[in-house]
Amino acid sequence: MKKTFIIAEAGINHNGKISLAKKLVNLAKKVGADAVKFQTFIPENVMTKKCELANYQKKNIGKNISMIEMIKKNELKYKDFIILKKYCKKKKIEFLSSPFDLESLDFLLNVLKLKKIKIPSGEITNYQLLKKAAQNKVKIILSTGMCNMKEIENAVNFLKKNKLSKKNISLLHCITNYPAKFNELNLRSILKIKQKFNCKVGYSDHSTNIEASIAAVAIGAKIIEKHITIDKKLPGPDHIASLNEKEFKALVQGIRNIEIALGDTKKITSDEKKNISIVRKSLVAKKNILKGEFFTENNLTSKRPLGGICASNFFKYIGKKSKKNYQKDDFI
Repeated sequence: MKKTFIIAEAGINHNGKISLAKKLVNLAKKVGADAVKFQTFIPENVMTKKCELANYQKKNIGKNISMIEMIKKNELKYKDFIILKKYCKKKKIEFLSSPFDLESLDFLLNVLKLKKIKIPSGEITNYQLLKKAAQNKVKIILSTGMCNMKEIENAVNFLKKNKLSKKNISLLHCITNYPAKFNELNLRSILKIKQKFNCKVGYSDHSTNIEASIAAVAIGAKIIEKHITIDKKLPGPDHIASLNEKEFKALVQGIRNIEIALGDTKKITSDEKKNISIVRKSLVAKKNILKGEFFTENNLTSKRPLGGICASNFFKYIGKKSKKNYQKDDFI
């Protein structure tokens, strides 16, 4: 079974500092993630100065400033991403990033030479961005937060129309709220997305705990994305909905355990085989039985161990004549 691809979403939890970004790379590697993902953007290309913060952002940062002001405080420059990609290679963990504008996508494709791009939920209707990514034949991981099935279908069809093979499209179920409430998660959407689009599916988890991601793997998610932070108390909009080192380690271990537990077809394990003779039952005399006496439900029963005739033959013996004398508990 192919392992679940686990993405540690560093996002903007570096707070605009490359030193902290490197610590997030180190942490992602330490906890066992397969990739660490950042966000690449030029604030002025992404939003107008009038763009307001989302309610969760206002709550999480404790201020009511413009979104562009908040984003500028959490921005890394292109030169920083060049350093980070090299650093990830050194640390032997895959570097990923989400582009939020065309120029940043161009940078990721043509400067960093990425072969895999994560398109965030907010960009699923940005068909300019989708077209450029598709025409560059990269693998696209497309997050579907805030989407209904028709919007997902439109985006997938648009990518295919622009010559991107379906094998290069992965869809992540996602609830765009930080943190997402458990009664909002709707994990069965993973099954519906997989059934409808017949492609690799995953889950971008914005809940505060690890259970939802582990459950997602159990029902078929092949990619898990989860925010990671050095410290949940750091300033910034996403730290509070991120996992710290201990929590992310537990997430990875839980996913790896579930992968092993899922198995394949129903079969008897080697350890089970050792227990069959002890746990299963044989036909035995419920009380003393004389030769020539008929077996009935009053004088025949089933008891451990399996050393005689299997208990499954009970009703085949009812009404048959005993060929010998039996003491109570003798195997038939």
